[in-house]
Amino acid sequence: MSNWRNLFAQRIYERGRDYYYRDKVKNLIIDEDDNFSAIVKGNRAYKVTGRYHNGKFSQLHCDCPYAQDNHRCKHMAAVLEAIDDDSANIEPQKSLGEVFQSAFPPNRLPVDPQSFLSKEVFPLRLIEHVFTNLDDVQIISEILIKAADAYFTIPGAKWNYSVAGRFKQYYFSVLVAFNREMIVDVQVDFIKTREGQQIAEMVALYYLLKYLDQHNIEENTNEAARQMLANFLDRDPDSQTIITANIGEYYDGGQYLYFRAGVPDHMYKFPNLTTLTNGIARGERLHLGKFFDQQIIPENLDKDSKQWLDLIIKLSSTADLTRDGYYEASVKNELPLASVIMDEVDQILKTGNTLYNRWKVPIKREERALKAAVSIKANGADDDPSRYLDVSVDLPADLIRGQAAYYHLDDHTWTAFTGIVPDKLDPVFPVTSDLVFGVDTMAEFYRYVLPKLQSMFSVELPQDRDLSKFLPSLPTVVFLLDYHDEQIYCDLATEIDGKTQKIKKIDDLPQFLMQRVEQVLAKYFTKFNQTGTRAVLLVDEATNLLATGVNELQEIGITKATPAFNGLYKQPFTKVSVGISVDSGLLKLDFGDDQLTAKEIKQILRDFRPHKQYYQLGKKTLKMDEPSLTELVETLRKMGISSRDFTAEELKLPVYRALYLDDLLSHQEALNYRTTSELRRLVTDVKTPQKDFKVPVNLHATLRPYQYDGVQWLITLMKYHFGGLLADEMGLGKTLQIITVLLSEQGNGQNLIVAPAAVIYNWQDELKKFAPDLKVTVLDGSKAERRKQFAQSTERDIIITSYDAAKRDIDFYEGHVFNIEVIDEAQYIKNPQTAAAKTVKAINAKQRFALTGTPIENRLSELWSIFDYLMPGFLGSYQQFRKQYEGPIIKNQDEQAQDDLKRLVQPFMLRRVKKDVLNDLPMKNEQVFLTPMVGKQESLYQARAQRLIRQIQKQNDEEFQQNKLAVLAEITRLRELCCSPQLLDRGYSGPSGKIKATMNLIKDEMADNHKILLFSQFTSALAILKEKLANAGIKYFVIEGKTKKADRLQFVDEFNSYDQPAVFLISLKAGGTGLNLTSADVVIHFDPWWNIAAENQATDRAHRIGQKNNVTIYKMIAQNTIEEKIIEMQQKKAALANSILSGNELANAVINKETLLNILK
Repeated sequence: MSNWRNLFAQRIYERGRDYYYRDKVKNLIIDEDDNFSAIVKGNRAYKVTGRYHNGKFSQLHCDCPYAQDNHRCKHMAAVLEAIDDDSANIEPQKSLGEVFQSAFPPNRLPVDPQSFLSKEVFPLRLIEHVFTNLDDVQIISEILIKAADAYFTIPGAKWNYSVAGRFKQYYFSVLVAFNREMIVDVQVDFIKTREGQQIAEMVALYYLLKYLDQHNIEENTNEAARQMLANFLDRDPDSQTIITANIGEYYDGGQYLYFRAGVPDHMYKFPNLTTLTNGIARGERLHLGKFFDQQIIPENLDKDSKQWLDLIIKLSSTADLTRDGYYEASVKNELPLASVIMDEVDQILKTGNTLYNRWKVPIKREERALKAAVSIKANGADDDPSRYLDVSVDLPADLIRGQAAYYHLDDHTWTAFTGIVPDKLDPVFPVTSDLVFGVDTMAEFYRYVLPKLQSMFSVELPQDRDLSKFLPSLPTVVFLLDYHDEQIYCDLATEIDGKTQKIKKIDDLPQFLMQRVEQVLAKYFTKFNQTGTRAVLLVDEATNLLATGVNELQEIGITKATPAFNGLYKQPFTKVSVGISVDSGLLKLDFGDDQLTAKEIKQILRDFRPHKQYYQLGKKTLKMDEPSLTELVETLRKMGISSRDFTAEELKLPVYRALYLDDLLSHQEALNYRTTSELRRLVTDVKTPQKDFKVPVNLHATLRPYQYDGVQWLITLMKYHFGGLLADEMGLGKTLQIITVLLSEQGNGQNLIVAPAAVIYNWQDELKKFAPDLKVTVLDGSKAERRKQFAQSTERDIIITSYDAAKRDIDFYEGHVFNIEVIDEAQYIKNPQTAAAKTVKAINAKQRFALTGTPIENRLSELWSIFDYLMPGFLGSYQQFRKQYEGPIIKNQDEQAQDDLKRLVQPFMLRRVKKDVLNDLPMKNEQVFLTPMVGKQESLYQARAQRLIRQIQKQNDEEFQQNKLAVLAEITRLRELCCSPQLLDRGYSGPSGKIKATMNLIKDEMADNHKILLFSQFTSALAILKEKLANAGIKYFVIEGKTKKADRLQFVDEFNSYDQPAVFLISLKAGGTGLNLTSADVVIHFDPWWNIAAENQATDRAHRIGQKNNVTIYKMIAQNTIEEKIIEMQQKKAALANSILSGNELANAVINKETLLNILK
């Protein structure tokens, strides 16, 4: 053994030698003056420095805590062992200059290898090894730059040469700084052994000479010139943009994550994440380097790149992740590998994505169970006051803590350790792998810490010692628990050798026990006496103590309780129950049973808090069954009921609440509830109506099976005076179903139908056709005429009026009670503040029904308004509805709120779609017809669109809201330009791509003997088309907003009876609803509208019952314009209705600044 080993305690030296043999000595460097430095890596990395000269060591230093007190540590011993091991094997050496002199042709290199490499001396054995295996070298990257252009400079160097690659088992990265005369410095990264570093250095120097042989390093072409050449010669515009994630290493140790972007052959590390994400969001060209100066479009990235970009966006808003902290609101593109970043990267790697090391070599991900070995040795005699326990925890080296797992990362492998969550390992992981517990701490470690270690790891206990004699006696803390006068008391005592004795003050406990006791008492109790030996808690606040606190006390010591406390702690749970019945047309909830009175339940509900178990009722303390109580509170909350709604013994609600309450209770598992047979019959009738309705014999139609079911459903709702929303898809015969109900009610009172003005005569015709026995009056004309018509209608079965007329005639209906009120196209009352909505809600009727094919067109509030008409209060006030449903669903995509709303309204809303009930309905084929803009039309559109984009971008959110109407008006002008510039400028004489394509399409379809419906929201567009059709000699019909109501039906009849091809030009708003035009089998939507429901309604003028041919729908869309974006928005709006009607995902249809900019770009 060399003399230096005598300087260390035997135990310290053995641990150091063990570190050396376990290859924990890294980056060992000895300079020309014999000074050395090295890194020793255990659970922490420590730096050891000193001097080794003529076999002697001096000036030893280590930055570990143990060495700060002038102790010689195991890290020093490990490094000295490494140096001593090397120095004992001196072998022949040789200068590389001599070797390379003959390897390269004379006078070819700009340097003389002999002098250039004269100081580069290596063991001859390694030189021979390298130069006989040069074919095994794989170069990954190499670059030479002028030292003045480098990120950092090395004095005396003119050039820096960097090379990365692989030789045999070594991955290496080497930086060589040099001038024409000599090598100034060589830095080797990623190889830790001395021999490996020497091999990497020789390979690098060989490839440096090869580089000098092949390149003119005095070349002076600058970057700007190269960029120009690249723009013309080298750039491939079709190169796929990619983003990769990479691992870097700080100079002082530690690793970081960084990202590179570019094209496959030219990847660039960018300065910070925020600049990149902001540039992408703004659609800016990003200049990352010589070969990359373009936009990064997220939608065009491959899957792996998109995942990394999503992570970059997520991290770019988290400034404290950067090593240098917050700086100018940006996140640096060097993120230390720790905490949540490790978890985020690991989740991405699990999908098969790739992470690269510094040499651009993929890092393999693997998963392993975290294992550690703990060994305990007892040192010293049983009565020796200096005896100690030596505890060694052998964890995997260099663990990195995430939030979900621990990780280890080396040059080739990313390892995720499973099995133990970081929170459990935290008390163990921060310490070094060697712990020493003396007499004052060993008993505490043995009693409290060791069991937790044994639950996680394999623990080796000393087999040759009796630890019961070795460990000092340790008092056990005793918690004396009592309950009286509505308070819980805890007194402190200790127990040694079976004897319990109260303590006078908490300071009498050993220090380690005192701290733990104080912490747990402060956690669960609220009052303490002056000595700290008694803790007090009101029983009303005792839920946490009784639920988990007693167990926690027992982890520290033992508990002894009085019978009074045990009676409280061990009492059985009290469950709540509710009885439900129907009484005098109301739904009645009875609270109370043999365990609790209704008054007590009301008080418990008033005092309810989540997870609270104990409730004080006068002098009685009850331990409530928390699951059943929570379910009751949650059920009442969803029903919109608070404790303030209770009367003395019961709660009465509208009977329409029965179905939702039954549905809620059917999903509860803990709550006991009782129902009556009358209630069960009501629920069964509405959910699965009996098919006992007899169709009136004087109905002049045969109901389809689904229509009969709809009528039966409506009749059942009438039986219980429930309102109903018939929301069948357009074209399924909602009108016929309602007429059947009205016919069955003939003689039971007068009925009112409120419909859009355009269809009131259509209702009259349908009633005449299907139920001619019903006496019908249509209120139309001036108010005086309508008043006379109403006064003469007392003996009529049905009155039909329009929304416009009804709001002007509200005085007619005062004091009048209708049997049934029906509103058609119920979306007309979607805004509850309109006069139309207020009018139909003010009319008095025993029964209300609503018809619509589109109950939700844009916003969820539309559904609330319809139900506020059907059954006022059913969905609460609008403020309650917005808080409970609309806000959570729209803003937070709350699936539970969405499901709750669907379950609430479903019993009172019936919707069928054609594809499910009409197997015999002809097919509907939709085609998007893209039309290019031509000539001046395109330049006019682009100029106007760009001007609007700039205008919106300049506005902040407040200014945008103030100018929103002006912006939307400008968008309407853009949409008119898509149709034809003539809509804005009657003097425009140039072409329109869409007009031309539409006329060609009309001629083609008419040549094939088709009749056509053409819809547009712009009457000026219809005027242009009307002129074109007239000039072409094509028969056409027109319905616009100014077309009289009586004339509309006449035009419809004429079109349907015309037996030759023809075109019906229809204003979308004037003729999109209530018309039956099944003689047409081609529909053209000349321009798209935001609301796809309006388009679908228009389409269903042809695609409905009675249609015998397949229907073709053409959507004329101006290419590369706002119209293409409208098509995308239509799909999103459709999701709003589907989410409630059929449970699909909800989309927010509100148009905001960001949405408008996306539409315009």
